[in-house]
Amino acid sequence: MSKVFVLMFTLLAATAVYAQIPLQGDITTNTTLTSNNTYVLKGFVRVQSGATLTIQPGTVIYGENSSQGTLIIKPGGKIIADGTANAPIVFTSEFTKPGASRPPTYGDWGGIIILGNAPINIPGGTTSIEGPGDSYGGTNPDDNSGVLRYVRIEYPGIAFSQNNEINGLTCGGVGRGTVLDYIQVSYSGDDSFEFFGGTVNAKHLIAYRGWDDDFDTDFGYSGKLQFLVSFRDPAVADQSQSNGFESDNDGTGSSNTPLTSPEWFNVTLIGPISSPGATVNSLYRRGMHLRRNSQNKIANAVIVGWPTGILLESTGTINNAVAGNNYIKNSVVAQNTKALDTARSNGTFVINTWFTTSMNGAIFTTAAEAQMVDPFNLSNPKATLQNGSPLLTGGAVPPADGFFDQTATFRGAFGTTDWTLGWARF
Repeated sequence: MSKVFVLMFTLLAATAVYAQIPLQGDITTNTTLTSNNTYVLKGFVRVQSGATLTIQPGTVIYGENSSQGTLIIKPGGKIIADGTANAPIVFTSEFTKPGASRPPTYGDWGGIIILGNAPINIPGGTTSIEGPGDSYGGTNPDDNSGVLRYVRIEYPGIAFSQNNEINGLTCGGVGRGTVLDYIQVSYSGDDSFEFFGGTVNAKHLIAYRGWDDDFDTDFGYSGKLQFLVSFRDPAVADQSQSNGFESDNDGTGSSNTPLTSPEWFNVTLIGPISSPGATVNSLYRRGMHLRRNSQNKIANAVIVGWPTGILLESTGTINNAVAGNNYIKNSVVAQNTKALDTARSNGTFVINTWFTTSMNGAIFTTAAEAQMVDPFNLSNPKATLQNGSPLLTGGAVPPADGFFDQTATFRGAFGTTDWTLGWARF
């Protein structure tokens, strides 16, 4: 075989293996993205009802900036993005490609939007998602939109219009037949994760250096979540004010049902304040901002380094706490400018007594007391616990319901084992 022929064959093979394929418009038939190619999302790419988009482990999908590249799974459509720890699926900015005209940054492309037929609390049972405006919501709590497992979503959150950004991962009316596990959202230009109603459960979620809130819940979301961690950049926060949790029943704090009542176990929210008195962006606010008649059920949480650790806002939310429908059990706040606060109280509720006595919580003056390995190292954060950490004990036992890991009686997202190894990137 001649050297020229060998060279031509090699170049052709390389072109075939590393082909970059555009994705645009509607996906109406079952489609598979393979790991020997890369793909570019151009504009709003919609997986329509009845179609399934399957993505092989190790596949890389770029979001185009100029067209606001966004992947939307419509109600009745499915995504099967089932990566592995050794071969995660990566959605990222087109500016991460070799030879890009500039470095990647926050909000370079849209993000992933999954829409389903599970209940939401909007009158009429359906509404339009922020950003592209597609409809979601229904009556099937067991609705199945597919699988996202071992997936990284990097540099999403582009502004669709002024003050109308797309989140990293948006779930609207997604049902509990869907699997969300081992997902990292990094450098999102809006919220990292947002759940608009629905019943979907999730485990092993990482919010890394987001712009706005890390985990946002509203419109009657009632899923179960375990093993969540967020790490914040002290210089970067949103004009709308940045929080770890932001939770509403809806925008007006109505009593519309289903109520926003997610159940959370083993959460670590590492805020921007890396040492007492450190200077941070003035738009940072709370580790947990629970408001507008929400009914969160939280246990084994660790909230470190925020201007305010926990704020309960609105009479409805505080009344829910008094009634036992809104709680934060066996949890720790540490190194916060103000550990606990309320707004618009019912006049008799004392949050410090509630948290430390009724909820079996603890307040640490410094993060060092928690004995985490290296939580504020933004290039390689480690919120795992040192041997002897007081957080290794004192947690509540998660329910025996088939979803929660009952062995996780430590406080926070980690014991001494780091579940981010191998697939996450910081």
